[in-house]
Amino acid sequence: MPVMMTVLAAQSIPAVAAPESLTVTADAQLRFGAFIVVSQGSRRVSANGTVTNDSIYPVGNSPVGPAQFTVTYDRGNANQKPLNIVFDVSLAGVSPVNQAGVRGTLSAFDSDLAGASVLVPGRSYRATITNCVTRTCSQTFRVGARLDVSRSSGGGVLTIALPIVANLISSDKL
Repeated sequence: MPVMMTVLAAQSIPAVAAPESLTVTADAQLRFGAFIVVSQGSRRVSANGTVTNDSIYPVGNSPVGPAQFTVTYDRGNANQKPLNIVFDVSLAGVSPVNQAGVRGTLSAFDSDLAGASVLVPGRSYRATITNCVTRTCSQTFRVGARLDVSRSSGGGVLTIALPIVANLISSDKL
C-alpha cells in the first residue's frame, strides 16, 4: 500500500511553468578583417555583407562580415496558442576602437531588422516575431557599420563586439 500512495502523491503535483523570457545572443561579432592603412581611411561592412574600402588595403584572408544576433522568446510552457511577440532592440553606446595600434570610430550602423535599417546608438527599434506557436521562437538579424581608422603603429585583425539589448514589450495572442 505505501507504494500506491507514493505513486498517487507524485501524480497530484502540478507541473510548474517557467516565466516567459526574452534573450539576445551574439552569434558573430562585427568583423573588419585585416587591412593596411597608411595614415587614415575607412572600411564599411554593411548588414548584407557588402564591404567598401576608402584608403584601406585588404591583406590576407581574415573573415570580414557583419555582426549577427538572435533574439529568442521562451513562453515558459508548452502551450501552442499563436502569439505575436513584440520587443524593442537597441544598440548601446559604442566606444572608440583601439586594437593592435589601430584607432577607429564606428558610425553609420545599419541592420537587416525590419524597421531598423539605420541604427542610432541609444535609440530603440520595435520588432515583432509573428505567429509563435512553439515554446521558443527566434529572430536573427545582422548589423554592419563604418569604421574610420588611423594608424599609429602595428596593425591586426579587427573584430568588434557590439552591445545589443532586447526588451520584451508584449506577447499577444492572435
